[in-house]
Amino acid sequence: MRRRLWIILLFALVAFIGCERRPLNPTYKATVRTIVKCIWQVDVQAYPNGEKPTGVTLFFFRNGKFYNSVTTSNIDSCEVQLPVGKYKMYMISQSPDEYWKMEFNNMTSFQNASASLRRSSAKWALRSDVDDPVVENPEILFAGVSDEFEITLEMTEDYQYYYTNLKKKMSSKGNTRADEIAEMEEMVRYYTIRVPITPHNIVSQLWFRIYTGNVDVLKSVRATTSGMARTFELTQNTTGSEEAVQMITDWSVTTDNVGTRVGHVDGIITTFGLPNGETPSAMRDSSLNVSALLIDNATVANYTFNVGDKIQKLAPNPGYRALYKVVFGSVENPAITPPDVRPPDGGGFAAVVYDWDEIIEASLLL
Repeated sequence: MRRRLWIILLFALVAFIGCERRPLNPTYKATVRTIVKCIWQVDVQAYPNGEKPTGVTLFFFRNGKFYNSVTTSNIDSCEVQLPVGKYKMYMISQSPDEYWKMEFNNMTSFQNASASLRRSSAKWALRSDVDDPVVENPEILFAGVSDEFEITLEMTEDYQYYYTNLKKKMSSKGNTRADEIAEMEEMVRYYTIRVPITPHNIVSQLWFRIYTGNVDVLKSVRATTSGMARTFELTQNTTGSEEAVQMITDWSVTTDNVGTRVGHVDGIITTFGLPNGETPSAMRDSSLNVSALLIDNATVANYTFNVGDKIQKLAPNPGYRALYKVVFGSVENPAITPPDVRPPDGGGFAAVVYDWDEIIEASLLL
């Protein structure tokens, strides 16, 4: 009976020692090495022109509150030390200070972080028929949200135990075998947390095509379109409710039929897309206001188009979120036919808008 009691006590002691928590050295930091791994989708060309951003900013939220942010040029893998807690995290390319066409709001609120287009100073784009602000068109912006992850006290103790002992063994010259250091290094890697995140470009493209008669009288074109999204909610992956007017100032011209002088102009801009995460529908009342400066450098032809449900959502170009396209008219039935004016001294189509006010002496409203 006494022998059986000793065996029971022995097993109880072994169990107690086996379950005992590893003592935390007073010099340990209560953190874990955390590596944020950005997964750039090279196979589908996740970034326009094949160029990655030169930096990223990571925003960490611990136990429901903003913890800190880190801006780094290490865009593929960023290392941080994080203490015990439950974490959410999102990232953007570059840092908020590097964007001059956009401003960032509520970045320390995980639910409400957003990017917003700045107001434009272009006086020609101001319109009396809408109250929405005229804004700049966005630069390329990548954003991504990680899955929620947790760091426990046990995880910090395991990591710091092996990390501290690795430093001790590496500092004791000649007294540590290479295989012991390799084993410790492997354990440090094992207890390191890795958080994957996949950045996506939140910016889309908007493409207008207008078929025109007398295509050879066009000197330059500029336009504004209403009803576009001004904000993008970074962690919700959708556009906000605020609407804005965007400018289309860079156009190209193509002649489709030399004999009939019919061609078309194309204008493509960057955009957040439609507000409230909308898809194109007949319920939208947005419009496109177009002004065409003709080759006499004096006549301006103005046109207004109802966009509504004419906007199509197509497969995006490589690196963009979406592609929206609107076509007015056709080769057989041009949407516009400007007056057949004569050039004063020659000159072809100019792709980029310049200050018309300096050269216009008269205008024709159609």
